Amino acid sequence: MLAKTARMKKNSGVKAPINYIGLSSPIAWVTKAFKDVMFCPKVAIFYGGLFTLVVYNLWNFLLNSAILHDVAAPLIAMVILILGPMSAISLYDVSKKISNGETPTLGTVLKASIKSNGSCPSIFLSIILMVIAVSWMVFSPLIYTVLHAGTLSIINSDQTIIQGLVADFLNGTNMVFVVVYSAFTLALALIAFMISWFSFPMVHDQDVDPFTAITTSLRAASKNTLVMIPWIIFVSIFVILGLLTPYFIGLVIIIPVLAHATWHAYKEMIGDIK
Repeated sequence: MLAKTARMKKNSGVKAPINYIGLSSPIAWVTKAFKDVMFCPKVAIFYGGLFTLVVYNLWNFLLNSAILHDVAAPLIAMVILILGPMSAISLYDVSKKISNGETPTLGTVLKASIKSNGSCPSIFLSIILMVIAVSWMVFSPLIYTVLHAGTLSIINSDQTIIQGLVADFLNGTNMVFVVVYSAFTLALALIAFMISWFSFPMVHDQDVDPFTAITTSLRAASKNTLVMIPWIIFVSIFVILGLLTPYFIGLVIIIPVLAHATWHAYKEMIGDIK
C-alpha cells in the first residue's frame, strides 16, 4: 500500500479539468521557460550541469565496459527517461515560485525536490518508467530473433545480438523487422511520455496519488494529441542535439529549458483539483 497524505485521500478518484490548447502554445512554453532560466540562472545551470555530469560520466563508463558497451545507447536512453523527470522537479518548483511572485533559491528548490522525490508517488512513477525501459531492452532481442526465422543463429560469430540488431536495422535488410521494431519502440516511447509528461509536475504541485497523476497525464495528452506529437519531436531533437555536443555540454541549458517548459505546459493544460 502506498502511503497517502490527507490531501491525497481527499483527491483520490477526483478528476482534474483538462483544457484544450492551441498549436502555438509550445512557443509560449519555451518563451516562458527561457524567462525562468534568465530569472534564476544559477539554479538552472546547477541542475542542468549536474544532470549532464551524471549522464556524460555514465556514458563513458558504459563505453569502456567490456560487458555493457554494446548497450550503452539504450542504457543512456533509460537513464534520461527515468532521471530526467525526477531531476526536473526542482526546476518545476522554480517556475512555480516565480509564478507565485517568490524568489527561488537553490536551497528552497532542493528542499522541495527532496520532499517530492522522497514521496511514494514519485518513486512509484519512476518504477513504472523503469519497467517500460527494461521491457524495451528485454523484448528488443526477442523481436529480432522471432523475425529472423525463429533461430538464434542469426549473427556473425564476431557480433553480439545488439550489434546484429543495430546493423540489421540500419541496413534495412529485413523490412518486416524494421517496421515491427520501429512500431514497438515508438509505442513504448509514446506510453512513457504520456505517463510522465504531467504526472511528475502534478504530484509535486497538487499532492495527488500516482494513479490520479498518471490518468490525468494520459487524459491531457490524449485530448491534445495535435500538440503532443510535435512537442515530442521537438524534445527528442533538442535532447539528441545536446548529446551530440562535446561533453554533452548542450544539455546544461536544454534540460532546464525543457523542464521549465513542461511546467508551463502542465499549468496551461491541467486545472487544479477543487
